[in-house]
Amino acid sequence: MKTTYFPLLLLLCIGLIGFSSCEDDDTIVEILNYDGDKFSAPQNGAGLNSFAAFFPATEVSQYEGRQLEKITFWLETVPTTTSVIIFANSGNTQTPGDELYRVDLTQRVNNSGWIDHIIPGGQDIPADGLWLAVETDLAANGTQSMGCDDGSNYNPNGDRMRTPTSGIWSSFNAITGSETINWNIRGTVAPL
Repeated sequence: MKTTYFPLLLLLCIGLIGFSSCEDDDTIVEILNYDGDKFSAPQNGAGLNSFAAFFPATEVSQYEGRQLEKITFWLETVPTTTSVIIFANSGNTQTPGDELYRVDLTQRVNNSGWIDHIIPGGQDIPADGLWLAVETDLAANGTQSMGCDDGSNYNPNGDRMRTPTSGIWSSFNAITGSETINWNIRGTVAPL
Protein backbone atom coordinates (compact mmCIF):
# COMPACT_ATOMS: atom_id res chain seq x y z
CA MET A 1 0.00 0.00 0.00
CA LYS A 2 1.39 3.34 -1.04
CA THR A 3 1.45 6.08 1.64
CA THR A 4 1.05 9.65 0.45
CA TYR A 5 2.96 12.28 2.39
CA PHE A 6 1.72 15.20 0.31
CA PRO A 7 -1.24 16.17 2.55
CA LEU A 8 0.96 15.98 5.65
CA LEU A 9 3.70 18.05 3.99
CA LEU A 10 1.15 20.63 2.82
CA LEU A 11 -0.31 20.93 6.33
CA LEU A 12 3.18 21.37 7.79
CA CYS A 13 4.02 24.14 5.27
CA ILE A 14 0.79 26.02 5.98
CA GLY A 15 1.52 25.84 9.69
CA LEU A 16 5.07 27.17 9.25
CA ILE A 17 3.88 30.05 7.05
CA GLY A 18 1.19 30.98 9.55
CA PHE A 19 3.63 30.79 12.48
CA SER A 20 6.34 32.84 10.74
CA SER A 21 3.90 35.63 9.82
CA CYS A 22 2.86 36.19 13.43
CA GLU A 23 5.43 38.84 14.30
CA ASP A 24 5.10 41.07 17.30
CA ASP A 25 4.98 44.68 16.18
CA ASP A 26 6.37 46.65 19.12
CA THR A 27 6.22 49.97 17.26
CA ILE A 28 4.14 52.42 19.24
CA VAL A 29 2.93 55.49 17.38
CA GLU A 30 3.31 58.54 19.58
CA ILE A 31 1.31 61.64 18.70
CA LEU A 32 1.67 65.19 20.03
CA ASN A 33 -1.85 66.55 20.20
CA TYR A 34 -4.55 67.97 22.45
CA ASP A 35 -7.48 67.60 20.06
CA GLY A 36 -10.19 65.00 19.94
CA ASP A 37 -12.24 64.08 16.88
CA LYS A 38 -12.94 66.80 14.32
CA PHE A 39 -16.13 68.55 15.37
CA SER A 40 -16.38 71.92 13.64
CA ALA A 41 -14.42 74.76 12.08
CA PRO A 42 -14.93 78.31 13.35
CA GLN A 43 -15.51 81.08 10.87
CA ASN A 44 -12.48 83.31 10.48
CA GLY A 45 -11.96 86.70 8.92
CA ALA A 46 -10.33 87.14 5.54
CA GLY A 47 -6.55 87.22 5.35
CA LEU A 48 -3.66 85.31 6.88
CA ASN A 49 -4.77 83.34 9.94
CA SER A 50 -2.39 81.17 11.98
CA PHE A 51 -3.55 78.27 14.14
CA ALA A 52 -1.21 76.48 16.54
CA ALA A 53 -0.78 74.05 19.39
CA PHE A 54 2.02 74.73 21.89
CA PHE A 55 3.78 71.77 23.49
CA PRO A 56 5.89 72.88 26.48
CA ALA A 57 8.88 71.01 27.91
CA THR A 58 6.58 68.94 30.14
CA GLU A 59 4.99 67.50 26.99
CA VAL A 60 8.09 66.97 24.80
CA SER A 61 11.11 66.40 27.07
CA GLN A 62 10.45 62.65 26.90
CA TYR A 63 11.12 62.85 23.14
CA GLU A 64 14.52 64.55 23.42
CA GLY A 65 16.82 63.21 20.72
CA ARG A 66 13.90 62.10 18.57
CA GLN A 67 12.29 63.70 15.55
CA LEU A 68 8.89 64.82 14.42
CA GLU A 69 8.14 62.94 11.20
CA LYS A 70 4.68 64.13 10.22
CA ILE A 71 2.14 66.87 10.86
CA THR A 72 -1.56 66.14 10.35
CA PHE A 73 -4.32 68.76 10.35
CA TRP A 74 -7.96 69.20 9.32
CA LEU A 75 -9.13 71.81 6.81
CA GLU A 76 -12.85 72.49 6.45
CA THR A 77 -12.41 74.36 3.16
CA VAL A 78 -9.41 74.75 0.89
CA PRO A 79 -7.75 78.14 1.58
CA THR A 80 -6.01 80.20 -1.10
CA THR A 81 -2.68 79.43 0.65
CA THR A 82 -1.67 76.86 3.26
CA SER A 83 1.64 76.53 5.11
CA VAL A 84 2.86 74.30 7.92
CA ILE A 85 5.26 75.85 10.41
CA ILE A 86 7.18 74.50 13.39
CA PHE A 87 8.33 77.11 15.89
CA ALA A 88 10.75 76.80 18.79
CA ASN A 89 9.63 77.69 22.31
CA SER A 90 10.14 81.39 23.00
CA GLY A 91 10.25 81.01 26.76
CA ASN A 92 6.74 82.40 27.20
CA THR A 93 3.54 80.49 26.60
CA GLN A 94 1.84 83.21 24.59
CA THR A 95 4.09 83.58 21.53
CA PRO A 96 6.23 81.17 19.55
CA GLY A 97 9.99 81.47 19.19
CA ASP A 98 12.13 81.15 16.10
CA GLU A 99 10.84 79.38 13.03
CA LEU A 100 12.42 75.92 12.79
CA TYR A 101 10.61 74.63 9.70
CA ARG A 102 8.20 75.98 7.10
CA VAL A 103 6.68 74.48 4.00
CA ASP A 104 4.15 75.94 1.58
CA LEU A 105 1.53 73.27 0.84
CA THR A 106 -0.71 75.47 -1.32
CA GLN A 107 -0.15 73.45 -4.50
CA ARG A 108 -0.67 70.13 -2.64
CA VAL A 109 -3.84 70.99 -0.72
CA ASN A 110 -6.64 70.34 -3.20
CA ASN A 111 -9.33 68.90 -0.94
CA SER A 112 -10.74 69.57 2.49
CA GLY A 113 -10.37 66.98 5.22
CA TRP A 114 -7.36 65.50 6.98
CA ILE A 115 -4.07 66.61 5.45
CA ASP A 116 -0.81 64.74 6.18
CA HIS A 117 2.55 66.38 5.63
CA ILE A 118 5.61 64.17 6.01
CA ILE A 119 8.63 66.24 7.04
CA PRO A 120 11.55 65.32 4.75
CA GLY A 121 14.37 64.09 6.98
CA GLY A 122 12.30 64.81 10.10
CA GLN A 123 12.56 67.76 12.50
CA ASP A 124 14.43 67.50 15.80
CA ILE A 125 12.14 67.93 18.80
CA PRO A 126 13.60 70.53 21.16
CA ALA A 127 13.47 69.45 24.82
CA ASP A 128 12.19 72.87 25.91
CA GLY A 129 9.07 72.78 23.72
CA LEU A 130 7.73 73.60 20.28
CA TRP A 131 4.72 75.01 18.44
CA LEU A 132 2.98 73.20 15.57
CA ALA A 133 1.19 75.71 13.36
CA VAL A 134 -0.86 75.89 10.19
CA GLU A 135 -1.18 79.20 8.38
CA THR A 136 -4.04 79.76 5.95
CA ASP A 137 -5.00 82.70 3.79
CA LEU A 138 -8.73 83.03 3.47
CA ALA A 139 -10.08 84.94 0.50
CA ALA A 140 -13.43 85.89 2.01
CA ASN A 141 -14.84 86.82 5.39
CA GLY A 142 -16.75 84.14 7.20
CA THR A 143 -14.82 81.27 5.67
CA GLN A 144 -14.12 78.19 7.74
CA SER A 145 -10.65 76.71 7.48
CA MET A 146 -8.97 75.00 10.45
CA GLY A 147 -10.94 72.23 12.11
CA CYS A 148 -11.31 71.87 15.86
CA ASP A 149 -12.69 69.41 18.38
CA ASP A 150 -15.71 69.99 20.64
CA GLY A 151 -13.55 71.21 23.52
CA SER A 152 -14.48 68.40 25.90
CA ASN A 153 -10.77 67.83 26.60
CA TYR A 154 -9.80 71.51 26.28
CA ASN A 155 -6.19 72.46 26.90
CA PRO A 156 -5.27 76.16 26.84
CA ASN A 157 -2.17 75.28 24.79
CA GLY A 158 -4.29 73.72 22.05
CA ASP A 159 -6.10 76.81 20.76
CA ARG A 160 -3.40 79.37 19.92
CA MET A 161 -4.07 81.66 16.99
CA ARG A 162 -3.05 84.87 15.24
CA THR A 163 -5.54 86.78 13.13
CA PRO A 164 -4.85 89.44 10.50
CA THR A 165 -6.91 91.92 12.51
CA SER A 166 -4.71 91.88 15.61
CA GLY A 167 -1.48 90.48 14.18
CA ILE A 168 -0.60 89.11 17.63
CA TRP A 169 -0.78 85.61 19.07
CA SER A 170 -3.69 84.92 21.39
CA SER A 171 -6.05 82.03 22.02
CA PHE A 172 -9.40 81.21 20.53
CA ASN A 173 -10.83 81.21 24.05
CA ALA A 174 -9.55 84.75 24.72
CA ILE A 175 -10.81 86.00 21.35
CA THR A 176 -14.31 84.55 21.76
CA GLY A 177 -14.47 85.13 25.51
CA SER A 178 -15.95 81.70 26.26
CA GLU A 179 -15.47 78.99 23.65
CA THR A 180 -13.14 76.09 24.44
CA ILE A 181 -11.69 74.08 21.57
CA ASN A 182 -8.45 72.45 20.48
CA TRP A 183 -7.28 72.83 16.88
CA ASN A 184 -7.05 69.62 14.88
CA ILE A 185 -3.25 69.77 14.60
CA ARG A 186 -1.17 66.68 15.39
CA GLY A 187 2.50 65.81 15.23
CA THR A 188 3.73 62.24 14.81
CA VAL A 189 6.95 61.38 16.63
CA ALA A 190 9.34 59.12 14.72
CA PRO A 191 9.72 55.67 16.32
CA LEU A 192 12.91 54.81 18.19
